Amino acid sequence: MKKPSAPVRNLLSLLAALLLACAVAAGALFLFLRSQALPAFALPLTSQMYDRNGELIASFYRDQNRSMVPLERISPYVIQATLAIEDRRFYDHFGLDLRGVLRAGAVNLAQMDKVQGASTITQQLARNIFLSHERTWKRKIREALLSLQLEMKYSKDEILEQYLNRIYYGHSAYGIQAAARLYFDKEASDLTLAESALLAGVPKGPLYYSPFLHPDLAKERQRIVLKAMEETGWITPEQAEEAYREPLRFAAPKKEELSGAPYFRDYVRRVVTERLGMDERLFEEGGIRVRTTLDMRMQRAAEEAGAKHLAGQDPELQA
Repeated sequence: MKKPSAPVRNLLSLLAALLLACAVAAGALFLFLRSQALPAFALPLTSQMYDRNGELIASFYRDQNRSMVPLERISPYVIQATLAIEDRRFYDHFGLDLRGVLRAGAVNLAQMDKVQGASTITQQLARNIFLSHERTWKRKIREALLSLQLEMKYSKDEILEQYLNRIYYGHSAYGIQAAARLYFDKEASDLTLAESALLAGVPKGPLYYSPFLHPDLAKERQRIVLKAMEETGWITPEQAEEAYREPLRFAAPKKEELSGAPYFRDYVRRVVTERLGMDERLFEEGGIRVRTTLDMRMQRAAEEAGAKHLAGQDPELQA
């Protein structure tokens, strides 16, 4: 057998040295990250919104509606729907998923829309707990390293549980339990396939896909989630179609949820975050002051007039 020529041998030696160097660097990084404590959670500051006369409309962070529930008290449909649309290989990767990035890119290119996200659930959790949402390479690198640390220190179920208890579902509802109560007046453990698929689609755009504000868009997003669940094999095409056609009975807004002009608050949030480009986390927890054109005295008078006019009418009517 003919021996490789000197240039080939040199090239192979160089490649072997590079592989060895990469392995050593990866091992050193692993040991370093494992020895480091995760950073302390940032202490949020209360942001406030005022009307034109300086009257407080709402305080953000203190008014966040959170209820922590263990993973075993969350509907399996919620877990499957969330994994299908957010991170199908969650239980197979180590916080970062190159295959997931490639797959999401192919799907989004085929649909000509951002249908699937490229970030893993672990990355999203790291970003929500420790980082801002600024789009810089420095933040992305920190997010990747923190994701690896989370995977080293916590089990997959613990990470998923924290994620489902922290993500924002709109209308001041944080976590799946608060969302289940807000939208359907039930426990997270009791959510049906149809309800779970709809809620799993909301965090991508809590205002845009709110079933209260944009029911048609929320329904379109629900179909995408059901299709993703079908592709993973968790449900059949028949189950997906049946869930999509299932009429959803939303909970009537509670009196305390109607106070403080909730739809106007969400409108202001949308203007500040989408039009002005402010990070949503900064909007909620950055201690900012937002002054608006709303007159709360006129708002309360309008709400009282609407309630009086609708008294005894069809409960589906809204004003």
